[in-house]
Amino acid sequence: MADELNELLAGFGGISLTALDERAALLRRVDNKYAVQRDAFVELANRLRDDHEVLDIDGRRRFAYRTTYFETSDLRCFTDHVEGRTPRFKVRTRLYEDSGQCMFEVKLKRDDDETDKRQIDYAAQDSDRLTGEARSCLDEALGDAGLDVPDDLESTLFTSFNRLTFAARGGPQRLTCDLGVKLSNPAGEAVQMRSGLVLVETKTEDGRSPADQALAEMGYEAISLSKYRVGMSRVGPAKARGSQPGSEHFE
Repeated sequence: MADELNELLAGFGGISLTALDERAALLRRVDNKYAVQRDAFVELANRLRDDHEVLDIDGRRRFAYRTTYFETSDLRCFTDHVEGRTPRFKVRTRLYEDSGQCMFEVKLKRDDDETDKRQIDYAAQDSDRLTGEARSCLDEALGDAGLDVPDDLESTLFTSFNRLTFAARGGPQRLTCDLGVKLSNPAGEAVQMRSGLVLVETKTEDGRSPADQALAEMGYEAISLSKYRVGMSRVGPAKARGSQPGSEHFE
């Protein structure tokens, strides 16, 4: 798959991270997710080639990510997510393993179903813990949403994957494509997305994009799948274990 993937990506024009952020930062957005077979992913990429570019940083177009999620002792974030409460939040760090860059993020799901993401630069060595700077960001984000701030957040779940990011030339739409998604906990338990599947996520202002249209024409429907929610249900604390939407795509 690696050679095929490199050949596929070589057919796209590149876009820098700065240009991507200027064109399609989409910190408030609507997300649609799809579990796509690899041959269908290749077809999707071919359909998008003429009007999309791929993120390119110093000649690299595939990037390794590691995310650490933080949770309260009473599983507040997980419970709110499962019960569909809004506003709700998730707290995480994201380490870009190729460059060593790290970000701390607070993701808010608002009452209007839009996602509002706050982020700050973070030290890679702190990726599994919360510093004072992170707590200040969290205080501000949750305060703006009218939520109280928990004081017992701890690292609970890790996700890792390789990501490709495509951006539409003519608008703010973009999509991410995650390969080799792995979910694990601090004790070393892990599950991985089934072989041959790519997790595609479109990110738009209104939930519609050329990629969504192409996937619909190919017979794919958007699914409910949260890496955090599946990870917590499969390798999280005992009281979080159980069936969750999207779990069937992991083994």
